[in-house]
Amino acid sequence: MTAPTTTDLRSPSSTSGIADTNAQNLPCILFIVDQLTELGGGERSLFEIAKGLPAFGYRSLIVTFRDNPAPAAYALCDNITILPLASCFSFKALFTALQLRRIILREQVTVVHTFFESSDIFGAVVARISGVKHLISSRRDMGILRSSKHKIAYRLLAPLYSAVITVSDTVRDWHRQTDKIAADKIKTIHNGLALDRLHPRQSTKTVRDQLGVACTSPLVTTISNINPWKGVDVFVSTAAIVLKQHPGAMFAVAGDWTDMDHLHALQAAASNLGIADRMLFLGRVDDIAALLLASDVFALLSRSEGMPNVVLEAMAAGLPVVATAVGGTPEVVVDGVTGYLVPNEDSEAAAERIGQLISDPYLRARIGDAGITHIHNHFSLEKMIRSHVDLYDSLLARQSKEQP
Repeated sequence: MTAPTTTDLRSPSSTSGIADTNAQNLPCILFIVDQLTELGGGERSLFEIAKGLPAFGYRSLIVTFRDNPAPAAYALCDNITILPLASCFSFKALFTALQLRRIILREQVTVVHTFFESSDIFGAVVARISGVKHLISSRRDMGILRSSKHKIAYRLLAPLYSAVITVSDTVRDWHRQTDKIAADKIKTIHNGLALDRLHPRQSTKTVRDQLGVACTSPLVTTISNINPWKGVDVFVSTAAIVLKQHPGAMFAVAGDWTDMDHLHALQAAASNLGIADRMLFLGRVDDIAALLLASDVFALLSRSEGMPNVVLEAMAAGLPVVATAVGGTPEVVVDGVTGYLVPNEDSEAAAERIGQLISDPYLRARIGDAGITHIHNHFSLEKMIRSHVDLYDSLLARQSKEQP
């Protein structure tokens, strides 16, 4: 798909985001993100922030460094600009830098807000060279994909950032220590979710019929791209334990098949455990809300997390959550109230909690209701957007005071 030309986002009342002619005079936030070919929590949060900015007197642009954004990305925003960047250290990177500089100067960008490694490093340097005074970096995890070059670059470039936003206090503390970021420059803004957008396109019966899951069978679901650190192998071994006590249960894995070798290993493990007929590897699911509402329990047994949006979505759908106590997950799941936290790599503990929930529908309902209330009170989309706007406002106010 050919990328549309760079334009302003539409006002919130519009569906795809192009501002009116007066919007050109508004302060401009440039979002730079490594890729939009796969939309995880970070990418979706970026779109939500950008969509909400016109109501607060800002316009925004989105630049990505990888070709072929997903169709879902264009459904969320039609003004994505692609500047291909295979390597920050290649000759072609110079051409990309010049293109990015032209956009910054032409659009009179006020703040550059980056997401993920290449954007944090390459984007930040180009922005500073281009005269941008305010750089913000969003940190979504604890460096799980960093190379040795990234580790060095993050420390060297730490003074360039005006602010660093993390999705959880655990991630904040890790980056503050690892990247040597000053305490007054780093803050946590939790992910937010719009409860009023949880509109399934299919009924629970339709979903279960399509999956071949009987209405009487407990359905335990996880949503995760197929990567080793997501702990889907732990989910498979947990399922085998649960099925000994609850042989009618079914287990579903929804998410992009990003690592086919790992997928084949997971399918082989399920077969070796004798549970292949109880495990559903669904791949990408478009109607996530319908799948969640058709499920009885949600599990996320990741080895590493920043702030898992899927846990917010599951709780908003009224599902009890069983999750590993890693990263920012304990900041979302209140153990024993909105779900259960279990140790990392502990299939026995996860199976015990899942089995407990399967056995007790009243417990599931009580925990599910508590989860909805918790999300509404602490993790609203409005709160997330407002926190970002407050940060942008404070940076611009500081700049105004510093100008003669």
